[in-house]
Amino acid sequence: MPQAPVAIYNHLNYFNALFHEAKENAVLLLDTDGIVLEVNKAFISSFGYERDDVCGKHFRMLFTEEDRLKDRPDKEIAAAVSQGQAYDNNYLVQKDNVITWVSGESTLIKDEAGKIYVLKIIQNINEQKISENAIISLSNFTDSILKSIEDGIVVLNKDLKIIRANESFSRLFALGETKIADADFAKLIARYDKNNDLLHKIQLAVSSKKGFSNVQLQLSENTAQEKIFEVNCSPVKDGSTESNVLLIVHDITVQKQAERDRDDMIGFIGHELRNPITNVLLSHNLLEALVETNDAGTIKELLERSKKNVLRLNRMINELYNSTKINAGHFELEKTEFYFTDMISEAVETVQMLHPDYKIAVDNSAGTVVTADRYRLVQVVTNYLGNSIKYAGGKKDIRISITIQNNFVEVAVKDQGIGIAKAHLPFIFDRFFRAEKTMNLEGIGLGLFLCKQIIHAHNGHVWAESEEGDGSTFYFSIPLRP
Repeated sequence: MPQAPVAIYNHLNYFNALFHEAKENAVLLLDTDGIVLEVNKAFISSFGYERDDVCGKHFRMLFTEEDRLKDRPDKEIAAAVSQGQAYDNNYLVQKDNVITWVSGESTLIKDEAGKIYVLKIIQNINEQKISENAIISLSNFTDSILKSIEDGIVVLNKDLKIIRANESFSRLFALGETKIADADFAKLIARYDKNNDLLHKIQLAVSSKKGFSNVQLQLSENTAQEKIFEVNCSPVKDGSTESNVLLIVHDITVQKQAERDRDDMIGFIGHELRNPITNVLLSHNLLEALVETNDAGTIKELLERSKKNVLRLNRMINELYNSTKINAGHFELEKTEFYFTDMISEAVETVQMLHPDYKIAVDNSAGTVVTADRYRLVQVVTNYLGNSIKYAGGKKDIRISITIQNNFVEVAVKDQGIGIAKAHLPFIFDRFFRAEKTMNLEGIGLGLFLCKQIIHAHNGHVWAESEEGDGSTFYFSIPLRP
């Protein structure tokens, strides 16, 4: 085994102290070919090798297989010889094959005879690297969480400059590629913050270090794109003296729209129910006055009017009840096997009795058997026919066509009435939808919605075709068998 020249590490006191007394810095003395000549005690205690395990061997044995394939040991020696200095930051393999992250440098030195050596000083930074990686992993984890949160999240400093924000916040304010860091939050919300209400609350939260909650912010360039948000603010307690605040911006547009729809619905239903109730009360008052006169004709007429209004009320209440059941998920079919044309005939007879002036023709497919909920399908056909009569515009002819296609039975109810505007056609099966020109007609906009739900429950389809002023055709189709 080659002996290290004593002059290198024994004659100079400062070098002797570095080599022998160092506790943290592991030191290796190499020749210019990379052969280990000597190691200090710090190296042995840090990495588990004995002196004889490494002295006389190339120092590449301390590198990982990956680093050896990249020629890192040879490149390090070459850099130290050519430039007088080389730095490294890589894994070192301990005797038990555990890899440890180290940092160090290699320095070119000469002995008294002028012979060149390489002094390699190593520091074990494994714990530091583990901590750094843990911090990076935690930061990445935090970023992943922030990315997955749909609410806009932003941290502001005392000057209301943005320190950090998630992607949802960037999308909310359409920042795109704009640099978020140091952006002025006050300017971002200026055009949406009426009377600077939100701004003043945030400024107060910063100065008082007290948060707030449930402050609404409305973002809208126009009514169609209106967005309503609920803003909550909390002071950031990170141990620093900075007065930072965390804002969470939660989209409540759907909730607010639902509240508006509910209020509109209640008002609309109240209006629709008021008319038949008023008529019933009026008829009742008139009947009281006529009892004494024995005017049988007028009394019969008033009783008939009351009956019709009670039937209207009953129909509206049933539609509301069925709609509520469907929305609550309590809608079940009771399927039986029956002749489809018999079901059509039942629906036609029911409507024809109430409207004898209308001519309802049926082009049927005799003998067609289906498995379905007969009662619910009668509801659908009755509703289609009732719609055709309601919007007939004085034209009395209605035609029902039945066809079989690809194991589906298809029904078309065609009228020659007032028709539907193309702009309204996509919405006619929506809950509570009514076209503007039909607002003066009876109904609360639930009939076609219920038809759609019934047919969809049968795994079928509903649709309509119409030309304004030229009548409408309403369709549905269901499988012949489930």
